[in-house]
Amino acid sequence: MNNQKTGSLGAAAAMAAVWFATHCGGGFATGNQEVNFFVKYGWYSVFLPVIAMLILGWGHRNALVLAKDYQTYDYKSFGDALFHPYEKYFSLVFEIGYILLFICGVSTSIAGSGSLLQSSLGIPYGIGIVAIGAIILLLTISGTDLVIKALSFKTYFLIATLLTLCILGLQMGALNFERILTTQETFGHSFGDAVWFTMIYIGFQAFTVLPIISVSQHIKTTRDCNWFMVFGTLLNGLFLVAVCIMLLGFSPEVLNQTLPVYFVCTQLDLPWLKILYTTILFVALLGTAISLIFSAVARFEPELNRRNIFQTVRLRRVAISVVSIILCTSISVFGLTNIVVKGYGSVGYIGLLFVLLPEIVVGTIKIRNNERRRKEQEQQRLGA
Repeated sequence: MNNQKTGSLGAAAAMAAVWFATHCGGGFATGNQEVNFFVKYGWYSVFLPVIAMLILGWGHRNALVLAKDYQTYDYKSFGDALFHPYEKYFSLVFEIGYILLFICGVSTSIAGSGSLLQSSLGIPYGIGIVAIGAIILLLTISGTDLVIKALSFKTYFLIATLLTLCILGLQMGALNFERILTTQETFGHSFGDAVWFTMIYIGFQAFTVLPIISVSQHIKTTRDCNWFMVFGTLLNGLFLVAVCIMLLGFSPEVLNQTLPVYFVCTQLDLPWLKILYTTILFVALLGTAISLIFSAVARFEPELNRRNIFQTVRLRRVAISVVSIILCTSISVFGLTNIVVKGYGSVGYIGLLFVLLPEIVVGTIKIRNNERRRKEQEQQRLGA
């Protein structure tokens, strides 16, 4: 019994870690997302991130329960189960969301890397994004298993470095943070604006359910899903709040920075930490872009094969990689902040209306119906 309980908690904790790793990517680590969706609204960013993760955790929990009940571990079958009997009208939601997130994710990685090269080495932004695009293309085309495995460890180093930055940054910015909290500074924004952008953040983060359900086969009970919600909400909520509070301590100066966390690094005046953060962030941004392009290759290569476009697997993979990088490098010209605010913001509307709300409303109804049906079947079995 104890082993079963430990196993359940272990599966829930592992799934919470998947959510955390998906949430805490290169875009998150630059601080640009936190500033534009939370910190620029002042002291509201102390509690709104927790509310955001609570709502998102509820949606993800329902998604895991549905995936368990219907045995749907890919976004196509999961979408069909969620939207049934109207799946033919909504079947493209996750496909569109995936494509938009892919474009925004790779573009953010290229733009963030270009801004990092400009800030740290003085390389012009245009030259930087072209160089990064070329590097990503080379690593994607000739990437070995060793490269992929090495990049998979980026999240652990990134989290450790961000935690170190948060501790030091919180200490240095404590007095300014206390002033903002005492005066309830909002930098000229209303509470309604803060709530709305929090909902948009929840909306585009709702699509993080895609990688979560794809590895959720070890979740066997609704209890596991409940523990996943507890662990995931705490982990993501506390980390998000910590970064927001740290950045708030350096406000309002940090609000105009493309790379807010890098700005904090420069203010701490610790050369070793600046070099460490710059290096790990650069690797994380590259790793995010490469992982996303590999996922696009896996998704679209069979389609090209089915349509007899290009003769070899390698040629099809190279074509998808080249088109993806050219498209995303072109978009990265608009800059990291524009991609985060306008790109992810647009995805947020779709995620809020067609992913999160259905998960919470429709998902709750279907979960209750499934539970009632199971109880009725159990009673019939016992009665027989």
